[in-house]
Amino acid sequence: MELATKTQRLLAAIADSLITAVPYVLGTVEGMPDPVRVLGVIVSLGVIIAQLVLVSKQGQTIGKKLVGIRIVRKDTMENGGFVVNVLKRGFLNGLLSLIPGYFLVDCLFIFRDDRRCIHDMIAGTIVVQ
Repeated sequence: MELATKTQRLLAAIADSLITAVPYVLGTVEGMPDPVRVLGVIVSLGVIIAQLVLVSKQGQTIGKKLVGIRIVRKDTMENGGFVVNVLKRGFLNGLLSLIPGYFLVDCLFIFRDDRRCIHDMIAGTIVVQ
């Protein structure tokens, strides 16, 4: 399997951010009509749940699916499931992002030859085409 390119990973991250942020913003902006705000919150929760299910079952977020890449375990080249993809790559990495500067350092690791960020190393994953 071929590694995902830096551009593919960036495009997937941008797509995921937009897919998640737009309904969240609609649901939280003061001045929006109440039905729009309620719909925004419902859609935002739906997107989060869909992302968690997709990344657990297929190793792909919506953005990764659009770009044609997926997360696999480095040792088996198979989907890591909920524990690896959600808890290790997502939740644990989210906690580490509370450390000032961590997010930037994590992102910069993409420029290594193996294109693995810190969260990939923690979870034992790679992102492939």
